[in-house]
Amino acid sequence: MRKFFILTLMVASLMMVSCVDRRNRVIIDYFVSIDEENDCMVKTDTKVYKTEGLIDLAFTFDYVLGFQVTNYIPSSGNSGSESSLTTAEANYFFGKWAEIDYEWDPQAQADGRKLSLDQSLWNKKTRVSVYGSVIPPNGSPAGMYVHVLEEAQAKNLLEHVNDIDWIASPLVIKVKLIGELADGTEITTNTLNYNLIPTFGTTIQMGSTYYIPENGYPAPEEGNTLSKEEYDAIMKQCAFNDALIGGGCFYGQDSSLVNCYAGDTDWERYIVETYGGTYYPGYAAAGVVEMIYNTYKKAADDNGYYACCPGQAPEAPEEAEEDNSAAGGSGSGGE
Repeated sequence: MRKFFILTLMVASLMMVSCVDRRNRVIIDYFVSIDEENDCMVKTDTKVYKTEGLIDLAFTFDYVLGFQVTNYIPSSGNSGSESSLTTAEANYFFGKWAEIDYEWDPQAQADGRKLSLDQSLWNKKTRVSVYGSVIPPNGSPAGMYVHVLEEAQAKNLLEHVNDIDWIASPLVIKVKLIGELADGTEITTNTLNYNLIPTFGTTIQMGSTYYIPENGYPAPEEGNTLSKEEYDAIMKQCAFNDALIGGGCFYGQDSSLVNCYAGDTDWERYIVETYGGTYYPGYAAAGVVEMIYNTYKKAADDNGYYACCPGQAPEAPEEAEEDNSAAGGSGSGGE
């Protein structure tokens, strides 16, 4: 009986310490999706939180990570609960920086190789601007977000995106928020971990390209821009979707799906020029999509070409009218 009493007392004590600790802190509660369902904003009090994400390095180097932060510090007592920043309330919290630490376990791969990232890029904490709002005290939540990768880090991931088992050796993003209260007191939050999986060309929509055989399609009839054969191929193989679908808000992030019209960024142009594609002025994403399909997604002995679908369905070619005058048409033979 005494042992049970002591155990109960210990549990109660731990709970009390936990409550006191939580009540007097600013906490990163969890990571959240930034998607169309939430109007591409970091919404608070969501029932769905995230522990893992995906970045498609073919289209972006920038991963935007959203999270909910709650200010559990009690009101300073200098003003009412409905006070504004213009009042004397001292315990408003403003997040200034995210301190990010990267953790990766370089395990041996299936072929026995032990690959490694450039430790000079990852073995340090990076302080980056955090985007959010001022959070009132007394348990008020707010949404914030941070860009978790630098371009140099993304290029390092590119070097190993296909030869490291990122499921067995995930890249762990460890986020801690640094800010201050309205009275100038510096506050450091807890640290929360997030797994990020790099991929290459995995977010391209089905129906983004159509196939052109080795010898091409027949030349179009006079007055048409497409032959009937090419028109039929386009209509059968192309989806004509928006440039971004799948519920996401950013190209190359998580569940977002993209096509040939998903931007013309410096990063996409870098991918095209690095991996041997063709840059189309104003449509760098088109060069990325065609490069991926023609380099990675077709057989080595296939001499055809996957071309980007047009942005919208083309006009159907007009069929040539039959010339009956040369076919011995019936005259009005006289008696």
